[in-house]
Amino acid sequence: MRIVVLMALVLGGCGGGGGRGDDGGNCSIGSLGCACTVGGGCDPGLTCDTLDRRCETTGGCPCDTSSACQAGCACDPDCINSSTCACDTSEACQTACACDSDCGIRTICVAGDSSACGGTDEMWTGAQCCVSGVSACVPGDSSACAGTGEHWTGEFCCISDGGQCTTGDSSACAGIDEHWTGIQCCVTGASACVAGDSSACAGIDEHWTGTRCCIIGAVTCVAGDSSACAGTDEHWTGAQCCVSGVGACTTGDSSACAGTGEHWTGNSCCITGPAMCVAGDSSACAGTDEHWTGTQCCVSNATQCVAGDSSSCSGVGEHWTGSLCCT
Repeated sequence: MRIVVLMALVLGGCGGGGGRGDDGGNCSIGSLGCACTVGGGCDPGLTCDTLDRRCETTGGCPCDTSSACQAGCACDPDCINSSTCACDTSEACQTACACDSDCGIRTICVAGDSSACGGTDEMWTGAQCCVSGVSACVPGDSSACAGTGEHWTGEFCCISDGGQCTTGDSSACAGIDEHWTGIQCCVTGASACVAGDSSACAGIDEHWTGTRCCIIGAVTCVAGDSSACAGTDEHWTGAQCCVSGVGACTTGDSSACAGTGEHWTGNSCCITGPAMCVAGDSSACAGTDEHWTGTQCCVSNATQCVAGDSSSCSGVGEHWTGSLCCT
């Protein structure tokens, strides 16, 4: 919360609050598409547009031909928001979105130039640079984007290893499995990058980018607190509790959410593995593969929960929650 308040105060001091780079304080000051610093500064590779008071790619962005977001243009500042990849609007793969890491390892074609696009796994088409075996292409600069698993196209930095790219800084984003592109920090194997702080985000499978805490492996991140979020497969980022290997997080209470395969975050009850959580009661929701969270009944491996009654919903693979029959 202190980080958000401080950011809002700094943005307020910039004076132009109506520029296109002002998104209510969620932008990382100095990053692509976001407000310039009070002194007109931006991250490396970016220049402050004095008219809009936002940071844009130095030398311009050739594929940015309108004031609207163009999803296939990774340097378009109109697309940038707090997630750093505005065209990634769902957990599904959006193939036209070059920065969408949900698509896994693939070939991505983005703007570039023939002199830069000539290395291994790089092909210059005459108009674009197509890079094979990468998971995302994001803004950066040639000097930073020169390490193993990094491809500079002339406009973008494409990362070979699957993971997440987010805001950060070069000093924090310098460890194993971390790639500083010049503008963003890409973390190999990360499935979530959320708010946090450097002191909390320092454990196994945790990476502090300078602004975000990225967690390696499949995790679900929800509200919680540091005292509750301290068990096996639980990661306290400084702001959220990320739990590995869970299929559902729902309301509940600490006393009920204390069994095998249950994780109390301080605010939510997360269930290990695939599960459906529905209305029920503690007396009915007490069998094998059933988890009473304190407010809901979560049934492991259930694919549907429908109306019924306890006498009928009693066969193999059927679970009566107290309100619904799950199978």
